[in-house]
Amino acid sequence: MKTLRKMTLGLAALFTTHLTLVAQPALSDTLYVAATALNLREQPRRDAPILAVAEFGQAVSVLDAVAEGHSGEWVEVKYGSFEGYMNTHYLSTGFEMLMPWSEAPAHLPNLFWYGIFSTDEGDSLWKVEVGIEQDTELGNFVTVAEPYRYGAFMLIGSIYPLPEGRINSNPDLCPETEALYPGMSRPVYWTDNTATQQYQLSVYGSFPSGSDGYSSFQDYQIKASCYSFSSHSSCDQVIFSAPEEQPLWEPLYLLWEGDLNQDGWPDFMLMETRPEYSAVYHLFLGQSPEEGKVVRKVASFEEWDGC
Repeated sequence: MKTLRKMTLGLAALFTTHLTLVAQPALSDTLYVAATALNLREQPRRDAPILAVAEFGQAVSVLDAVAEGHSGEWVEVKYGSFEGYMNTHYLSTGFEMLMPWSEAPAHLPNLFWYGIFSTDEGDSLWKVEVGIEQDTELGNFVTVAEPYRYGAFMLIGSIYPLPEGRINSNPDLCPETEALYPGMSRPVYWTDNTATQQYQLSVYGSFPSGSDGYSSFQDYQIKASCYSFSSHSSCDQVIFSAPEEQPLWEPLYLLWEGDLNQDGWPDFMLMETRPEYSAVYHLFLGQSPEEGKVVRKVASFEEWDGC
């Protein structure tokens, strides 16, 4: 957890773009209304006829990719028996991620906020009060109220309450030793509560030397896999694939694993290193394997270590 505990003052670009919740429809097939009420419109623009109004916390199904509208980004969704467009500024995957003491977003979503706290025996999840501390020289930073002001290494926002307490994590994880290189298979949360399913991350690709003598990953991808002992069936889902050659010194790291929402399915965080001193953190939640999907990515944010 050494990397996660670094409380850098660079803010993830994800949170500075909008004044409200920033949704990433590509992360999930289901999004949730993060405003008090949100209009479903006939076309992707603010003056289009209203088909229906959804309230806070209600789910919508994503039908198509984000479309550029006259104001902001829009996504085509289905809500009840209606199909139309909603502005992604007011939609959420249901989860957000922040680090304590990172620069504050323009607006802190009205979610339930929790801190992940690390001990030698594993990690625990406790509800925290998130606020903004103002500094005339350095700007505004996300803070956690007492008694947990300095203890959490990651903050999780959820549209619904999460169970507090131990989250069954692996206390032996260390980012320096959990780089995911091709040819590796990494168990994730081992088995479910009934020991009928096993999960792992499998890494594929190669890293031949180029003409310049430097090695890069080729066809680098990570699969989340499951195996059922009862039905002897398996499933695979590609959760990351490098669009081009990936530098050998920039692999993905498995930073955390456990059961964040205590639903019996494995959850984990990956860190994707980037050039120019930045890293992107991804939160994946496990689910009952169906249609080839083992997990769903529900939150991402970028942290800058440089100037």
